[in-house]
Order: sequence, then C-alpha cells, then structure tokens
Amino acid sequence: MADDADAVTVVREVDDVETLKALSDPLRLAILRTMMSDVRASHRVKDIARLLDQPPTRLYRHIKVLEAAGLIKVAQTRMVSGIQESQYQVAQFALRLSRDLLAAPGNAGDLADAFAATLNDFRDRLVRDIISGRFQPEPDPEAAEQPDPLGPMVVALDRRLTPERAVEFRSRLTALMDEFNRPDDEEKADVPVEFLLMFWAPKEPAEESGGKS
Repeated sequence: MADDADAVTVVREVDDVETLKALSDPLRLAILRTMMSDVRASHRVKDIARLLDQPPTRLYRHIKVLEAAGLIKVAQTRMVSGIQESQYQVAQFALRLSRDLLAAPGNAGDLADAFAATLNDFRDRLVRDIISGRFQPEPDPEAAEQPDPLGPMVVALDRRLTPERAVEFRSRLTALMDEFNRPDDEEKADVPVEFLLMFWAPKEPAEESGGKS
C-alpha cells in the first residue's frame, strides 16, 4: 500500500537538540547520506545495508531514530511473506543548523558530537576514494593536456580578514550553498559531488563578571 508522501523539503533547518543528537552518529549520517544521493527514491533497509556493507539488523534501530527525528519518512509499505516491509525516503535535500541552536551554550557537547560525526564521515569517504583511485589530482592549468574541469579542489585556510570582508565573504558562501542545494534535473544529474564547506570566526569567550573578594 502506498502512503501519501509529502514533497521533499529543499533545506531543513535543524533547531532542536533531539534532531541534533540523531545526527551525532556516524552510521546514521552514512544512512542519511546514502538516501540523499537520490532524494526522490524509496529505499529498503536491506538495500541501504548492502550499499554500506552492514548487516540489516544493525540498521533498523538507526532508521527508527532518523524517522522519529523527521529526517526520513515512510514512502510506502507492502506485505512480503506476511511481513510488512517499509520503504523510506529522505525528508529534505539538505540540512542547516539554526542560529539559536548554535548559540545556546548548553548545546556545545551535542554540537561537538554532530560535527565530529560529520567530519569522520567525510574523512572515511575521502580516504576510501584516495585508496581506490577514484580521487584524481587537482588539474594543472599549465599541463599540455586539457585539465579535468571536475578535478578536486581541496583548500584549508586560516587567516584574518577585516570585519566587513568577513561578513561579505560569508554572505557569498551562503548564496553559493543555496544555489548548490537547488534541485537539479534528475535525468541529467549523474555526477556525484562530495562537498564539505565550513566557515567560522572564533571569538574569545566572554569574561565572567565580578572579581575575587
């Protein structure tokens, strides 16, 4: 029996701690990432398990956590040998953490766990692609042959900017991410892209008021 599935949200803003905790596990992130590779498709648990090289029994609890957080939803169900089988679909194209969630001091531990899980997931995929030979060198513009326009771009920067330039640069990154998250032509969208973007301007912690007596 097919369920009436709602349209997929383009970008979901995560504004609660429970959803943040659901995103703080590397395996749940891997499940979500696998499903978001085709956001309009329905996925069976056993198919996701095969893609992640995991036993299906290990995934069921994580699937329920993602469903409870509203990150995935049941797209349709059917009876297989007298047992109801569910197929799941992601509920959004991309995720964004709300400003209030990031600013609340009490969320520091959960935020650290979520970011650590995200970085570990990206690290594992990067190492996998390097070892398997899928990660090609960055294009050399002076090479005789035409460089690959889809060659990787790996940049790590740490520098100081004026406040005005920092604000303007962050605004441009936000616009770029909004463009990147825009739905694409499904029939032509056949190029897998791994994209990790992080920007933060660390501030000194506020000094406690009052002095010693």
